[in-house]
Amino acid sequence: GQLPSSLAPFKSKCFGLTIDPERLNQIRHERRPNSRYASLENCRYEVAEAETMMRREGIAWLSSTHKSIEEIATTIVHRAKLRRHAY
Repeated sequence: GQLPSSLAPFKSKCFGLTIDPERLNQIRHERRPNSRYASLENCRYEVAEAETMMRREGIAWLSSTHKSIEEIATTIVHRAKLRRHAY
C-alpha cells in the first residue's frame, strides 16, 4: 500500500499504469486459470490499491487497458514534457 522507500527520492519521475480489473482478470486467467491470483475479486482489489497509492503519493498515471505500448510511451513522454534525443 505504500511507495517503496527506494523509489521515494524519485517520486517526481515516477509514472504509474493501471488497467481495467476485468482485462487484468482475462490476462491472469490465461496464465493461471482458476487461481486466487487470477480471480476478479483479487484483480479489483489490486487495481484499487494501486490507484489509491498513486493518488495519495501524487503520482501521475494512466490506464493501459486499451493502449498499445507505443501509445503509452508517447503519452508519458508528452505528459512528462520530455524531449527525445536523436543520436
